Amino acid sequence: MTGSDRDLFASLTPDERALWAWVAPQLDAADIEEIAEADYGADVPEYRRALTDLVHSPGLPDDLRRDPAEVLALTRWTTPAGRRDHLRRLFACTLLVRAVTAAGNPVDSLAPLVDSAWELGEPARDAALRFLAWCRLNLPGDWRDDPSAPVFLTLAVLLLSAETATAAALAAVLVEELDVVLTDPELPWRRRPRSPLYVRRDSDSASTRRLWSALVTRCLVDNPAVVDPRLTALGRALDGNAATPITELRALFTGTT
Repeated sequence: MTGSDRDLFASLTPDERALWAWVAPQLDAADIEEIAEADYGADVPEYRRALTDLVHSPGLPDDLRRDPAEVLALTRWTTPAGRRDHLRRLFACTLLVRAVTAAGNPVDSLAPLVDSAWELGEPARDAALRFLAWCRLNLPGDWRDDPSAPVFLTLAVLLLSAETATAAALAAVLVEELDVVLTDPELPWRRRPRSPLYVRRDSDSASTRRLWSALVTRCLVDNPAVVDPRLTALGRALDGNAATPITELRALFTGTT
């Protein structure tokens, strides 16, 4: 990341605890019990104790390779039906995005985090934006393990900033980072995915890809508050509905940062 790119993310007031300080106090005993039971009802007392400790912790842990990582991961994959479900999923994903986990691949946890923050509206969106801006600057947890993963952090920050004046500059950073990933000879190559987000990755479930595509469409393509046609064009390329070469996407945002 260049100095000017770091300045751009720094302008978003990054804060590691912004989202945690917002979501953790909103979980009550019933929410903790719901998450604790996610592992098909196994080891509920142990999970409950670990989750209660986390809820009352002033900060986010660096390592989640042990309890209660299993129930947090299972909560991540739920399909929220309402506000409480989104709060629980947001809580789980905040921890999984920040920490080292046994499974790695934080991209799987990032998509549902953005989805729930978007659905919950303000102030969840702003808190998520500040947290993810901090993550992009610091790459905590598992983010350094895969060279193609940080691009998704930039994408997440862009999606949460799509309606702001910084969106075009963030889009320019995203395209430059994506170009680097696409030309990296050390990364695998997958011909099947239509979106350039996935052609250099050997992970990501189909559900994760579908959620990212839906988020890009919702935030950049079908969002009436986004009036910059360049953002719409980028969104169509990222969700696989337009086969726009990366060179053309770069040209759209030349001189933006």
